Amino acid sequence: MRARTRISGLHVSDKKPTPGESVSFSGYLQLYDAENKRWEPLRGKLLLFIDGIKKREFHSDNYGQFEIDYIFPYPGKYNVEVRFEGGAKTKASMAGLKVEVITGEQKKRIARLVRIFIVLFLLFMILVSAILIVANW
Repeated sequence: MRARTRISGLHVSDKKPTPGESVSFSGYLQLYDAENKRWEPLRGKLLLFIDGIKKREFHSDNYGQFEIDYIFPYPGKYNVEVRFEGGAKTKASMAGLKVEVITGEQKKRIARLVRIFIVLFLLFMILVSAILIVANW
């Protein structure tokens, strides 16, 4: 019987990069140990697929950890998958996520909105604190 595997903790360094910006995908390849009822690290060959097209082959380390960099050339939405093909003793597994590549102007606009939100939130917290201080006098 072949052992179950999984790709755990798959995440990306930036879900909204700009074209030409390097993005890192990382996570863990794990094997289920049925006897001890726990997930163990697995060293193995992994494949990076972008929109169903194989782009890279890479390996997890002795701790099952992997990290791969990729540069998206054009704006758009992409489906990213990391796959483990399995073997004679292990089953195949995969994990995926979506990445939206945006223009530099869009990224600046998002950063500006985030800054405005943070400033408004801080002002709100100061106002609430001031009201609570005055109310307790």
